[in-house]
Amino acid sequence: MKHLLIALSILMLSACVSTKNDFRFDGSTPESTQAGVTKVLKKLKPKDSMIFIGSLIAIQFSDVQSAEDVVGDPTMTNEINYFIIGKKIDGLNYYEVLDLAKRSQNTFTIVEAQ
Repeated sequence: MKHLLIALSILMLSACVSTKNDFRFDGSTPESTQAGVTKVLKKLKPKDSMIFIGSLIAIQFSDVQSAEDVVGDPTMTNEINYFIIGKKIDGLNYYEVLDLAKRSQNTFTIVEAQ
């Protein structure tokens, strides 16, 4: 019984690791992207989940050039936009998504009201 418990523990831990390495996001549709993100989030610890969500947000805003790009578009400010993210993370694994987020520099210009 003790050996079975150890074997199951190792199997569960290896499943978490293999999800991060082997799972590739399918960004072909917003729904498939959301399903992939949900699958990965279920396998992560709370701290890693927050880092992953922050990475997705950084990727979502990586092409923003100015505040005007965001104003008036509720899909950019109120939620994760799986359509935009899906195009950028299609075919990537968890670690590649984190790396893409680090390389995504979303510095945009603040436009003054006139």
